[in-house]
Amino acid sequence: MFRNDRCTIKRPTKTKVKGEVIYLPETVIYSNVPCHLSVKALSPVNQSESTAKVLLDYVLFIDTNNSLNVTINKNDIIEVTQGVSGQTIKLRAGESQKYPLTIQTHCEVDKVA
Repeated sequence: MFRNDRCTIKRPTKTKVKGEVIYLPETVIYSNVPCHLSVKALSPVNQSESTAKVLLDYVLFIDTNNSLNVTINKNDIIEVTQGVSGQTIKLRAGESQKYPLTIQTHCEVDKVA
């Protein structure tokens, strides 16, 4: 599998002050990590309205034999820059599965509230 994409992994941080939870800016945990982002259409195009809807499945692959010893937690923010197009996609990590040669993380597009 080609690893021509690069990602930056950020972790949401929070602290408690006088009983209140305060959310701080994300902390960069890893940067410039070689990876591969797989994007798969889960459904055919639904053209019932004026705009088409396509459900996409994002899976991020990271080699486990790199020197960074990467760990991805659920809800980490992952910014993937695709090698071919240079496009950057901001994702939120879901469940990760660690295998002998790779970490596979299912992601969704990060929606800003």
